[in-house]
Amino acid sequence: MADNSGNFISKFAPNSYFFVDPAKISQTDTQAFGPVLGNDDAFRVTSKFTLSADSMAYAICSGTLFIQPNDTDDNRINIIIRPFKQPFNGLNIKYFVYRGLKKSDLFANGIVINGSGAASDLVKKLNENFVDFYINLFPDDPLPDFLAKFIGYDPDNQDTALLIDDFFFKQVVITENNGSTSEEELTAFELPFVNGGDSLGNFSVGECGIDVAINWGDYRLPQSEAGFLFDLTYARAQEILIDLSLETDEQEKKAIKEQVFQFLDVAAYFGFHSNDSGAVKLKNDDTELKKTGQQIYNDLLQGFFTKNRLYIYIQSDRVRSYNYYGNYFISEEDNLSLKIGTSEISLTAVPYGTNEWPLLIDDSAQSHPDDRNKLYLQFFTDNNPNVMLYGQVAVIDNARSNNFCGAGDLLQASDADGNRPQLTKPIIISNPAAGENNARKNICSFNILIYNGATYRFVSGQEVDDQDESVDILEIPDFFDDVFDLINATILFKSEISSGYSIISSMRPKLINHLFDKTQYGISAVKNAVVSDSLDTGLDIPATLSRVTYTTEAIDVLSTATAVTKALTNTTVSGASSSLAVTDSKTYNLPDPFFYTIIPFTDDGQNINGVVIKSKDDTFPNRVVLGLSAEENEVLKNLIITGVKNPRLFLINLFKGNNDLIAPENVAYQKYKIAVVGESGDALELYLPADDIFIYSLDRNYHFSKAYSQYMKSLIYDAEYFIVNPILS
Repeated sequence: MADNSGNFISKFAPNSYFFVDPAKISQTDTQAFGPVLGNDDAFRVTSKFTLSADSMAYAICSGTLFIQPNDTDDNRINIIIRPFKQPFNGLNIKYFVYRGLKKSDLFANGIVINGSGAASDLVKKLNENFVDFYINLFPDDPLPDFLAKFIGYDPDNQDTALLIDDFFFKQVVITENNGSTSEEELTAFELPFVNGGDSLGNFSVGECGIDVAINWGDYRLPQSEAGFLFDLTYARAQEILIDLSLETDEQEKKAIKEQVFQFLDVAAYFGFHSNDSGAVKLKNDDTELKKTGQQIYNDLLQGFFTKNRLYIYIQSDRVRSYNYYGNYFISEEDNLSLKIGTSEISLTAVPYGTNEWPLLIDDSAQSHPDDRNKLYLQFFTDNNPNVMLYGQVAVIDNARSNNFCGAGDLLQASDADGNRPQLTKPIIISNPAAGENNARKNICSFNILIYNGATYRFVSGQEVDDQDESVDILEIPDFFDDVFDLINATILFKSEISSGYSIISSMRPKLINHLFDKTQYGISAVKNAVVSDSLDTGLDIPATLSRVTYTTEAIDVLSTATAVTKALTNTTVSGASSSLAVTDSKTYNLPDPFFYTIIPFTDDGQNINGVVIKSKDDTFPNRVVLGLSAEENEVLKNLIITGVKNPRLFLINLFKGNNDLIAPENVAYQKYKIAVVGESGDALELYLPADDIFIYSLDRNYHFSKAYSQYMKSLIYDAEYFIVNPILS
C-alpha cells in the first residue's frame, strides 16, 4: 500500500477552546478516564481532575447550554453544552458536560446574579438579554426578578428520570384560560446560547470533572435498545462510571461495555488537535492564545495523568466492537484476535480490549527521531471479497486514499497451496509524538477505525439433525444486512403541526463495498437515514400513500481505479442528524446528483413499478435505498420483541446463485423477502413477518416493495442538469 499519511489529515481540522486554565490542573491515576484502577467492573467516562484554586471554565465551542445541580455538593452545579457548530470534522459531539462549577457564580437564592463586575460572559449576556426582552415588551413596568428557572434551572420540578434531550428538544405547551394564554410552567424557559471561549463561571477548588460524549443522532430508541442513558441523573452526577458490579448476565455485560464507544478522554479530544490544521485557543482574561502541534501537549496537557495515552476504538460488524460476535479469533483458546506492535517485524497477538473493555490503550514510548509514533496492526480475516477498513478519525499511513483500504489492499497473497493467511497485511496508524528521540511518547489522542473482515452468522431457524435433535440453522448475511437500523427510532424534534415528513439519521458510519458483476466500484463510509413521507396517488381514495424510505448517505468515498467502465459517485453529505420538513413538499426525492427512473415489469402476474437510481454524471451511484409502505414498515417494527437488541432490516434472496430473475418484458430483476435480524441473548436471530413482504430491485441500489413504488412516476433528466416534470410511468 502506498504512503498516504499526508493526504487527508487536514480534513479533520479540529478547532476548540480549552476549557480551563491548564496550569491549575492535576490528575492522578485514580481520576483518569478509562478502566478504573483496581476495579475490573468499572470504566470511568468522566475525566476527573483536581484544581489548586478556583478557575474559570470556558465554552469549548459555541452551543446551547443547560444547567443542573451537582448531586454531591449543594454549592456546585454542572453545565451541559450541546454544540451548535461542531468543532471537529468527521465526528459529532453530543455533549460537553462540566462537573463541579460554583453555583454562586450564576445563581443566588434561585435568581440569576447581577451581570456587573467580575461576572462571567455567560452571566453578563444573560442579564443583557433579559433586560432587552422586558424593556421591549414592557417598557413601563419595573424589571422582575430574573429567576433561574427562566433558563431551565428548576431542579425541584425536574424529575431525574427525564432525558437531557427533553430539554434541548422541548415542545412548548400553551394553555388557554378565560381568553388568555400561558405557557406551561415546566416548558416556560429558554436555554441560553454561548459562543466558543465564553467564560461560564468558576470550577470550584478541589476535584471536578468533564465528559465528552459522542453524538450518534438526534433520535430516541426504546429503552431496551437505547444504550447509554443520558438522563438528569447523569447530568447531575459528580462523576460517571459504567459499572457492571450489579449485572450478572454475561451477555448483558458485554452489551453494556459497548457504551465506552460513546465517550472520549478530554485529554485525547484536545490532543487530537495537535494533528495538522488543528488548533486549540486558550483564554486568559481578555487575551486569547492559539496553540498548535506540540504546543498543545507542552502547554495544555501536562497536568493529565493520561497525557501519553492513545485510545484505539475499532468498530466492526453491525456497529459493534471488533470481535463482539466472536468471528475474529486468531486463537479462540487464548482470546487472541489481532496483532499489534511498533514495527512490522515485531507484532504480538493480543485480545481486542484493555482490561476486557472494548478499546485498546497504548502508552508505550518509541525510539526514533520522527514527530509521529506509528503502530502496526494486523486483523483477522476470512478473506471474503467485502474486507474493508476505514479510518473515521485516524491517520492510516498506508491507506490507498481517503483513509480507506479495500480487499486488494488488505488481503495477503496465497501460498503455494492456494491458501491465504488469516491475517491482513499490516496497516499503519500514526499519531503525534513528543519527547526525546529515544523515548518518543504519544501525545494523548484517539483513533476510530471501522473494519469489516470476516463473516458472522445468524440463526435463521431450526432443523433436526442425524441424532434426531433440534439444531440451529446458521446463515451468512450480505453486506446490505449490516446497514439499515433505526427501525424503532423516533425523532427528537417536535412540531405542533404534523408535516407528514421527517428524516432521522444515524451519525455512526457503516461501510459498503460496491461490487457489481464481480467489479469493485469503490467503498463508501455511510450514515443511514429513515425518511417518513407521503406520496400523492392521483386517486380520490387513497389520495396519498404513507411511506418509509431507508437510505444511505455517503460521508466519505473511495473510488477504485479497477472500475474502468464507470466510477463511483464521489458526492458526500454533511448536515443535521434529524429534521422535519422545511418546504411544502411531503415527498422524498433523491438529493443531487441522483434521480430515478421507472421501468415497469411483471412478477408472478403482478404489475410492478421498478425503480432505478441514476446519476447526472453517469457515475455508479454510491447510494443504497430500501422503500416500504408505512403499513409494511409497521409490520416489521412489531417483529422486534422486548429484549431484542441492535435490530437490522434483512433481505432473503429469492434468486439463486446470484443469477437475476427475468420478467416477461425482458427486464432483469432481483427479488427478496424482508425480515429483521436482532440480538437475542448471545445469538443473532431472524424474525419473519407472518405474511411475506416482497422486495424488488433492478440495480441492487434501489430496493422497493410493490406498494412503495406503485404510484411513483419517472423523472426525466436533461443535459442542462435539471429534472423536468414527472411523467406517468
